Amino acid sequence: MRTWNFDRPALALAAAVLAVAGCSSHSAGEAAAAPAPAATSADSTSPAAAPADSAGASSAAAPSAAPADTAADSASGATSSPGDTTAELPSEMNPNPAGASSSTGASGGQADTGYVKYDEATKTVTFRLVAGPFKFNDYASGGATLTVPPGSNNVWNFEQGDGTPHSAEIDSGEGQVPNSGGNPAIPRAYTNKVVEGLPQGATDVIKFTAPAQGTYRIICGVPGHAVGGMWIWFKIDPAAKTPTFAATPK
Repeated sequence: MRTWNFDRPALALAAAVLAVAGCSSHSAGEAAAAPAPAATSADSTSPAAAPADSAGASSAAAPSAAPADTAADSASGATSSPGDTTAELPSEMNPNPAGASSSTGASGGQADTGYVKYDEATKTVTFRLVAGPFKFNDYASGGATLTVPPGSNNVWNFEQGDGTPHSAEIDSGEGQVPNSGGNPAIPRAYTNKVVEGLPQGATDVIKFTAPAQGTYRIICGVPGHAVGGMWIWFKIDPAAKTPTFAATPK
């Protein structure tokens, strides 16, 4: 067996070189691994950025949603308010429209409650006839017309409200206005004392059945009163379903 003789100084030098090389390699390895914490630092900052982005996204999205809700509410309010107001008006503000009556005919028309009412079940016309200073119901010289359905049962309540005696009678609608009463065109269609006249405050009731059709005058039968303008029109219209009393159309 061969024996190797090593120089101790040479071995010591070699060991020193290897040690230096090992240290350099270890330092280089550490230096190479050093960037890893930087990545960790970057990762640790990224969560902080994420909330910021999330907050920004929420902040940006919120305004667009809110106006939509507000607009929807506004539109809803605008739609419902007029409807509610319209629903209340008929019952609170105007429960009985002008010209309305408690009596309604078959056609749905309504009688004028100021002077005339109608009972469809009995076909009864109730008419208030007020005599004033040479006027009937504040009309003279044919200025008003009472229209009734044919065959209707007429009940006229005559009221004498003037200091001068007056009466009422249904006269023909043709020819000249008569000077006095006493010749009624419809049987029983006149008041008591038709020529003499009733005193102020007196009342009377005229009852008759309307014929099929015709145009007549309601006159004061006291001599001179009708020709002086104390008369109005009375019409029986086959097309009428309810009675009416109004100013005569010009």
